[in-house]
Amino acid sequence: MWMKSIDSLAAKYSGGHDISEIVRELQSHYKRLYNPETLPEYRFVQEFGKDLSIAYESLLQFYKARNRTHSLALLKQAIDMYWGIHYRIKRSDGNEYTFLLKGLDDLRLDERVMQLFGLINSLLSKDSETARRSLAIERFPVVPLSSNSGLIGFYSNTNSLNQIVIENRKAVNQPNRLELNYACQFTPNWTTLTTMQKVESFEYALSNTPGNDLHRAMWYKSPNAEVWLERRTNYTRSLAVMSIAGYILGLGDRHPSNILIHERTGKVVHIDLGDCFEITWHRVHFPEKVPFRLTRMLIKPMEVSSTDGIFKHTANHTMRVLRANRESLMAVLEAFVYDPLVSWAYHQETDDGTNTNYTKQDRTLSQDGQPDKHSSKRHSSSSTGGLGSSTKQSISNNDCYFADTKAWNTGNPKARAIVKRIHDKLVGTDFSNKQLVVSEQIEKLIQQATATENLAVLYSGWVPFW
Repeated sequence: MWMKSIDSLAAKYSGGHDISEIVRELQSHYKRLYNPETLPEYRFVQEFGKDLSIAYESLLQFYKARNRTHSLALLKQAIDMYWGIHYRIKRSDGNEYTFLLKGLDDLRLDERVMQLFGLINSLLSKDSETARRSLAIERFPVVPLSSNSGLIGFYSNTNSLNQIVIENRKAVNQPNRLELNYACQFTPNWTTLTTMQKVESFEYALSNTPGNDLHRAMWYKSPNAEVWLERRTNYTRSLAVMSIAGYILGLGDRHPSNILIHERTGKVVHIDLGDCFEITWHRVHFPEKVPFRLTRMLIKPMEVSSTDGIFKHTANHTMRVLRANRESLMAVLEAFVYDPLVSWAYHQETDDGTNTNYTKQDRTLSQDGQPDKHSSKRHSSSSTGGLGSSTKQSISNNDCYFADTKAWNTGNPKARAIVKRIHDKLVGTDFSNKQLVVSEQIEKLIQQATATENLAVLYSGWVPFW
């Protein structure tokens, strides 16, 4: 009751709408607050009653003020206090969960991606082979509040790949830019190199550095060999499942800060899921040509079997299940593509025929673990849900609908191309007109993901050396 009202209040406030109706709704809640009847209501009053009363007092002062323009600080104070209460969300199981309030970002696509992952988990749980191995995608709650704000549940006890590498190198007194330093020694002007020159420089850097930071971290943080083996197995299986699911979805921008690893289980968790349908493959600058992240840093913890052991076996089973249930997946994914609420403005073409691939602004890191100073130049997007500007057209940041919703329908060639691409992946014709069996398809995907010529040309924020 309270959470729904606070959600509505925040959505209207962030969207600049009138909040009078929500305030009246809150008044009825306060009557109940001051007259608790059940034991849970008494407990709620004890925990939140004081803060709710202070927030309401600020809200009333704002409404009673003659000049509301000068009293906006009172309204902001009330909203902040309400969110302080919202932040301490308690579910019916009695446990406390922490949420991140994310502004200036459209989380509706992230929410739909989580729904897709839920379907995939359901399919995996119904197959005997995948259920026996407990294969599943690690999920977290995503609650859109408006077109430019929402709540994201924290996945506790996790560290990003970026954080793990930096901490490990700090412990052994190694620079974060170790690989890039070697690459620059080989060829100083990295950004101006041709593809072949970058490949040579890339291979030189890898041959002179171990790249075993994640492997070392997993080993040293395990209390014994049995725990380490269990974590390694969980890590490899979860990485394989998410790699295949991400490939079907066309998920991109898998830089080290978007991949989390659970401290106790070793399972892999992916975050920031807004770049779907291979949008990153069609960037004008630094397009991604890998189906998923499978760099040597991720391969090293798999030990002697590398990608030919548990990883490939799990990937085969996952792809087999997804291909066997392609009708269900296509039904959900087509809804994504044809939904005008999720802005697909980045698939429009400008008048000069160029493809303006809009996406969320990258919160990427450079090789030294700091924000990439070039990231803002790679896209013409903003962080407000994927809207940008083309040569002769500007779309408001507050308008998260497709510029012309009538154009984005089943007759749109971009939409048809996306749907066909997904269908090709689910039938095995994604590499050629010849249909591949699952094992052949997985083999080609691994080769594409680990190919030096694909990794060497990626932008520095993706950190292909890791």
